[in-house]
Amino acid sequence: AYALICYQTAYLKAHHPAQFMAALLSCDMNNTDKIVLYINECREHKIEILPPDINESIYDFSVTDDRIRFGLAAVKNVGGSALESIIQERKNGGKYKSLEDFCNRIDFRRVNSRVIESLIKAGAFDSMGCKRSQLFTILPQAMEQAKAAQRDRQSGQMSLFALTPGATQNEIITIPLPEMEEWGELERLAFEKETVGFYITGHPLDDAIHEIRTVVDTDIGKLADWGDEQPVRVGGLIRTCKLLKSKKGDSMAFLTLEDVLDSVEVVVFPETYARAHHLLASTEAVIIQGTVQKDERGAKIIAESIDLLPEAREKYTESIRMKLQAPIINRQRLEALKKICYQFHGLCPLLLTLHFPGHGEVDIEILKDLTIRPCREFSEKTEEILGYSALSFKKKPLVAPSRRKWGKER
Repeated sequence: AYALICYQTAYLKAHHPAQFMAALLSCDMNNTDKIVLYINECREHKIEILPPDINESIYDFSVTDDRIRFGLAAVKNVGGSALESIIQERKNGGKYKSLEDFCNRIDFRRVNSRVIESLIKAGAFDSMGCKRSQLFTILPQAMEQAKAAQRDRQSGQMSLFALTPGATQNEIITIPLPEMEEWGELERLAFEKETVGFYITGHPLDDAIHEIRTVVDTDIGKLADWGDEQPVRVGGLIRTCKLLKSKKGDSMAFLTLEDVLDSVEVVVFPETYARAHHLLASTEAVIIQGTVQKDERGAKIIAESIDLLPEAREKYTESIRMKLQAPIINRQRLEALKKICYQFHGLCPLLLTLHFPGHGEVDIEILKDLTIRPCREFSEKTEEILGYSALSFKKKPLVAPSRRKWGKER
């Protein structure tokens, strides 16, 4: 029986991947850890994940043109009664045309402002062609206008506007959208995580993940494979920071470090805290080097050093190798490369390899003072000149930090 189920599910995943993953997402809708894993698997298999949509989403995850659409039930603060009301009204009266139309048609006894705010933050009204920030701003006015219209309908009164020629009792007054910027990417993603429990349209680390992997030893989710007291270097975002005092009265902290897939607790003892306390409130990617410590709750990290990503790349990159493809190299490109090498001068040695397709490679000795600052801008400029990614980065080996037991300090 298990073999048959395995065969059936493998067949479905191979031939109907979007439908298969949508079913998995729907089954584990309340398990955030599994949802994050499924969404990342979808992205790896080029299955597009669409945010919830007030006019397309149903209760569960669904598939539209081989793309997975979020179910409305995945949005926090949207209860079953509100969902039923929203979907039933859409079936009866057709698609919602605007936020004002939505507010005018829903039952406010079942759908309150908190529900609508969550839907806006999650992107459920994006298809209406307005900025999320604009809709969030006009929501109170739209609700007051709709409530007044509903009270008039219930009492049998006609509004002043309904007395004008050609007007109807159910006519909806459009609220002018304010001229304002859309929420910044980090704010938009933060609202998505607040309302759904994870990021939908991206991740704050998307632009930095390649850089992070040039200096770290592992992703956070793989720390379970590391031994107790083993040195490690990981990267991500500091999501929570809890400050407290050691037995001696010195300041220390407990952090939650999060990467694209997982998170880990990080203990920052007073000595490390004194050096890095100014970074603990940072919203930028950080690299933490320390020691894995395991107990019955799993793995945590005892931090020895904390650095912002740009500083960590300079600190932990041993050398940079630039591989040049012989068929495309000419004097103009070499001069352009030499110019940016001096532009991004630093302390990291640069190694040069000339590749002859089908014939092998030659390492070329260059001036020892031609050292580089490893950074994103240098990588981007190099790729712009050559038309391909030519750089590889060698990490400095880990040095076992001073051995210290967590319980003693606490």
